[in-house]
Amino acid sequence: MKINISKISRCEGIKENFDIIDKNQYELLFNNQTFKTLPPLSVRGYAVNYEGKIEVDFETTATVELQCSRCIENYVADVHASSFHIFVKEGFQTDEDQQFYKGDEIDLTDIVLNEITAELPMKPLCTTDCKGLCPECGTNNNQRSCGCKAEEIDSRLQVLQKLLEDEQGGV
Repeated sequence: MKINISKISRCEGIKENFDIIDKNQYELLFNNQTFKTLPPLSVRGYAVNYEGKIEVDFETTATVELQCSRCIENYVADVHASSFHIFVKEGFQTDEDQQFYKGDEIDLTDIVLNEITAELPMKPLCTTDCKGLCPECGTNNNQRSCGCKAEEIDSRLQVLQKLLEDEQGGV
């Protein structure tokens, strides 16, 4: 995902729009899980030469295959991200917020993938009302009900449950 800046790098104030459609599939590592982008990935924006620096402002639209954190089924979600970066020619002094470029191209691939990753949910859910897996048998509760008895006892209260059982058994 490279943009050619040969025209704008020579003259200050020149602005050039770009529209990149990337048909590659990328793998993103996030939260110890690997996610895939599904083609096409769209990057639209502009680059402008301002005071010898190349300012790049763009929006990314991608489709990502995620795994639900409750039912572990794969699902597809659209991700949108906006980004603004300042680039300076390699060898010039830079601030912390600026990045280097060399030649007549700026490669946005790593930046775009980082922006997509930053937009991913911490706990991906296929739907907001996902029922997850049965803790007893592992059945996906979204597809069918397993009939397992769901007795959830807080581990801190198990001692009280045992006392209750002992009391009922001794009566």
